[in-house]
Amino acid sequence: MASQSSLYDSLGDANNAIDGNKKAEYESGSCSHTQPDSKPWWRVDLLHVHHVYLVTITNRRDCCEERINGAEIRIGNSLVDNGNENPRCAVISSIPAGESKTFQCRGMKGRYINVVLPRHEYLTLCEVEVNARRVTEENVALNGKATQSSQFDSIGSADKAIDGNKDSVYEDGSCSRTEMQPKPWWRVDLLERYKVTTVTVTNRGDCCAERINGAEIRIGDSLVDNGNQNPRCAIISSIPAGGSSTFHCSGMKGRYVNVVLLRSEYLTLCEVEVNAVPALDEDVALNGKATQSSQYDSLGSADNAIDGNTNVVYGNASCSHTQFDLKPWWRVDLLNEYKVTTVTITNRGDCCAWRINGAEIRIGNSLEDNGNENPRCAVITSISPGGTSTFECHGMTGRYVSVVLPRPDFLSLCEVEVNASPDISGVPVLIGDLPANDKSQSNSTLSV
Repeated sequence: MASQSSLYDSLGDANNAIDGNKKAEYESGSCSHTQPDSKPWWRVDLLHVHHVYLVTITNRRDCCEERINGAEIRIGNSLVDNGNENPRCAVISSIPAGESKTFQCRGMKGRYINVVLPRHEYLTLCEVEVNARRVTEENVALNGKATQSSQFDSIGSADKAIDGNKDSVYEDGSCSRTEMQPKPWWRVDLLERYKVTTVTVTNRGDCCAERINGAEIRIGDSLVDNGNQNPRCAIISSIPAGGSSTFHCSGMKGRYVNVVLLRSEYLTLCEVEVNAVPALDEDVALNGKATQSSQYDSLGSADNAIDGNTNVVYGNASCSHTQFDLKPWWRVDLLNEYKVTTVTITNRGDCCAWRINGAEIRIGNSLEDNGNENPRCAVITSISPGGTSTFECHGMTGRYVSVVLPRPDFLSLCEVEVNASPDISGVPVLIGDLPANDKSQSNSTLSV
């Protein structure tokens, strides 16, 4: 799905640049085109994190090929400044009229690919091709930070369990080890949130293999009880001396992975491998239910703003539209409480872009005044015609996301994306049995 800072006219939709058509004449209707913005940008959401190897851009032929000069290709997972602050792959010095040029990105990782001009200009792209491979599981523990409840001696530090070395002889200095204590634990901080597919544990080989028996693997975002109350992936019944066993965690999400023994014992781990992929925030609005203060006509239903389609021409029936109300509003019920990172809004392109000016984004759990009294994330000063803007909400929690205009006007929204993760802060800790050893996990690799 593509978006851009603004829309020049009905021919210049952002999605034209990913339609598989390299026709380089603008009137053919296969090029994107912004207005002359102060920092025009275009972005494609790959929907998952990918290793990006090549980005190929086709320039316009019939006019103004120099406009692309100096554009930057940026790749990453952030929507700060609409994604334009992500790491840079390349600067486009020039592309001849109607031709294509390929830029090497060397496996940079990201969900979003941006092309941005850091000056006042139009931005036109006749095709953007992204050669990439979806990030599959990798051992993310190697880049983490480990700690444990205690340290037996100078060679048993916590980080030995994530050094990439499966040597199972303790004296060789590649195993972690606690003192004998009640409820010994070891934890790796993955530094960001991941979806964990498997955890592989290598046991000590030269002594005391039975000490690992009954240890629990726990995964989550909480540090309550040092992380030992996070949801359980598996119980380790046993691991042969010097052996490795893999436990399937079925995409459990979390930043912390713990191994904990619920008895007095030593805890020794000769390697812990955590195979995972980044747990990115998802557009949870796509699965929500939308409503609004009124409906202008049969084309303008509230759910058009969460249909996954960023088409900005009202007649194409992908935008919501109220009547001229005293305080028009639109709301999505996310059906559960979420921590909202960003809200991204695409404005109408064919008419009346100024109507969005001054709209407020509100997030919370109340339906008082139709949700319009919930805490405010942002005020929309303006969005260019057909443009998309992202607003940082910094983890505000709520079930309802509203867009409200505090004046008499029409309210039209061509897409509202709510990037969020479940709010688990109020979820009670479960004491009973939890699912373990679910082996249904499957993986796939794709190119885009």
